[in-house]
Amino acid sequence: MAEINLVAAFSTVPSVEAEAIKQLLTETIQQIAQDDGTFKKARVVFTESDERCGLTAELDGIKKEGVPLQLDLEELEDAKTSAGARAQLKESLRLYFRKVLGK
Repeated sequence: MAEINLVAAFSTVPSVEAEAIKQLLTETIQQIAQDDGTFKKARVVFTESDERCGLTAELDGIKKEGVPLQLDLEELEDAKTSAGARAQLKESLRLYFRKVLGK
């Protein structure tokens, strides 16, 4: 099991919803780590400001991608209940993580 350290900052999302988004991101990152086996440790920063979201990651001490992954707040909300939206989020994160690792 990978070690996931997620730091999240929210400005417009209520705390209950913010916790659900943090849990969603943590679970999805953990699934990618298990499925792909490409990293054992992830340090992730997620920020939301005025419904605009960005995510940066360092995987096993590697951070070759300096541009944050832009995420849509509505898509994150949908991913909490929709398998299709969750799969799309997972694929977006997977592609971003490949860039972070320089692959």
